[in-house]
Amino acid sequence: MNALSIRRLGHRYGLTTVLSDVSLDLKAGETLALVGPSGCGKSTLLHIVAGLLDPYEGRVRSTFGRIGCMFQQPRLMPWKNALDNIALGLKAQRVPAVARRRQALDWAARLGLSAEDGHKYPHELSGGMQSRVALGRALAVAPELLLLDEPFSALDVGLKLELYAVLREQVEQGGSAVLMITHDLMEAVRLADRIAVMGSGPGRVLHEFAVDRPRSARDEAWIHRTTAELMDVPPVRECFGLAPARPPVSPARPPALEAGA
Repeated sequence: MNALSIRRLGHRYGLTTVLSDVSLDLKAGETLALVGPSGCGKSTLLHIVAGLLDPYEGRVRSTFGRIGCMFQQPRLMPWKNALDNIALGLKAQRVPAVARRRQALDWAARLGLSAEDGHKYPHELSGGMQSRVALGRALAVAPELLLLDEPFSALDVGLKLELYAVLREQVEQGGSAVLMITHDLMEAVRLADRIAVMGSGPGRVLHEFAVDRPRSARDEAWIHRTTAELMDVPPVRECFGLAPARPPVSPARPPALEAGA
């Protein structure tokens, strides 16, 4: 079984340590969400896993082959239309042109892009459409490992829910492992099998939580309730710079229950 192993990872920019002693594991078909405040090194960690940065210390070992990435900004090629952007990774895999186009058309349709949208260039697409194209590009390569760096943070709620559904389908039917970065705890509760909460100064893992409920059974009420419960857990409060939760105050006993009454 494919797996990702991160051991005692550390990284610096100049004299500033941004990551310290980070150890994580990810198995095939599993979604791990890294949750933390801005500046805690989440994106740096993702770039190291993607091979875009070399760590200062520690190691990353992965047996995953095909990797798909989606970032906070769509990062589309401005000289290519939507279909060609979706097919970009397929071209790198040397998939024949006819098959590339067929798969790009299929992903465009699954992501709600019309035939007309497929021929538009990035500057002609709305931000939401650009995000659809970026997700299609990441998923078209049938990734064994999908790396997501807060790609949904700037989207409206309706579009988020649409893209969440596509992502869940890829995980459940395609078997992709997902390492996702988010500062949105509710998003992590909705999508992840495990949540690693990170602190800053330097970036480190404070605690890991398992989300045992099947995704299909995570209705809105459960997601909101679970998120609220997690917000009272000390490592989560530390992660977001919140004061420790006050213990509940016991209500005064009714006079009839006082001793001797």
